Amino acid sequence: MSVRARTIWFIAGGILVAVVVAGVVVLFAFRDRATSVDPEEIVVTVTTGGGAPGDYGLYTYETTGYETTDALAGSRHDYPAQTYLTIQPGGCGTLVRWQGLEQRYEEWDLCADGTMTGWSSFHQWFGVENTDVWKCPEPMPVQGEPGASWQAECDRVSSQEAGEGHKTLAYEVVGPETLTVGDETVETLHVRISSLQTGGSEGYGLTDLWYLPGTNLPVRWVEQASSTTDTRIGAVGWAEQFEALLTSLQPGG
Repeated sequence: MSVRARTIWFIAGGILVAVVVAGVVVLFAFRDRATSVDPEEIVVTVTTGGGAPGDYGLYTYETTGYETTDALAGSRHDYPAQTYLTIQPGGCGTLVRWQGLEQRYEEWDLCADGTMTGWSSFHQWFGVENTDVWKCPEPMPVQGEPGASWQAECDRVSSQEAGEGHKTLAYEVVGPETLTVGDETVETLHVRISSLQTGGSEGYGLTDLWYLPGTNLPVRWVEQASSTTDTRIGAVGWAEQFEALLTSLQPGG
């Protein structure tokens, strides 16, 4: 083989190695994870109440569903068979947080009169964390009398990716419904929320929540939502759908 041919093969080999190395670096740098939450780690930080349904503590939910994104090469987070919700003192009075994964949580700030001042949505994709903080100019009710309906306007005041945004929430109290939790039959209040999002993100959501009356405890939660957000890497699509059903009315059960 001539010197020229050896040189060409050497350069080609070097380019191939560089491409492979770059590919491996990109693969590991942008590898996405979906990590189940260890309930024991949550319990360490939980304030416990008297043990009655809806008291402060940790609640467990049988869960099916997922969230997806089309960012980069796209990824999907399947929610584990059990997810967790905590009811804790804080904010306007009570903070209710659903922790689907280490990479996903939703937290609502509720006052003593049952109204909500806002909420936070946390997502982590490809190692990049983002928390959307939403505030409602006027605290709004989240439960009501059967047949009641109302509308609320809330704004995104903080986000690492999406910037400003606006959400219109339309509430409808469907009415009382009977559900089974473990081996118990329980009366619940079914509330349906339709949401329309504009601003840095365009999206729509439909949320059905079955509350234990007189408490902030969801007995069942069915969620469908999707959005498109303008980010530093372009328009990113996201979608989520899941169902969560309480396994025990008692915290820690």
